[in-house]
Amino acid sequence: MLAMFRALHSFLADTPKRGGAERRSASPSTKTAPQIEPRIPIVALVVSDHDREVLNCISSREPLDIHFAESHVDAWEAMNRLNSPVILYDRDWPNAEWRTTVQALASSPHRSCVILASRVADDYLWQELIRCGGYDLLAKPFRVDDVARALKLALSYWKSASTATQ
Repeated sequence: MLAMFRALHSFLADTPKRGGAERRSASPSTKTAPQIEPRIPIVALVVSDHDREVLNCISSREPLDIHFAESHVDAWEAMNRLNSPVILYDRDWPNAEWRTTVQALASSPHRSCVILASRVADDYLWQELIRCGGYDLLAKPFRVDDVARALKLALSYWKSASTATQ
């Protein structure tokens, strides 16, 4: 225990010296501008204005660029054009059968994670969604923290699955 404390103390005592040495060695010509984190495109087919507001709120605080699709065709084209890793689909989308839509979206060439948003969020629906190729089920009405967490988990899964298949 004492040895661990001494090692930690030694490390912390040396930290300013290392930082100062790094700052001194960097010349003004080698400094680079801070890198801007790239925004990740997310395609959303949502019905309610409240859901759009929640997604816009998340987009303003996370590096996510939300593309609101106006139709299934628009969503498919945006997903393929933007290489969107996550699709957020509202089960209440008019004139659509959610199972067929989820299967079509999930079968994209870059294997987007499809999150289904529904007022009914039970185990039966979640199992049915997984059978159709969906990734996750999100309860409505949207809450900022729940949606942000679901999007981050889907992105993390998509990144790990993409690297595993390469």
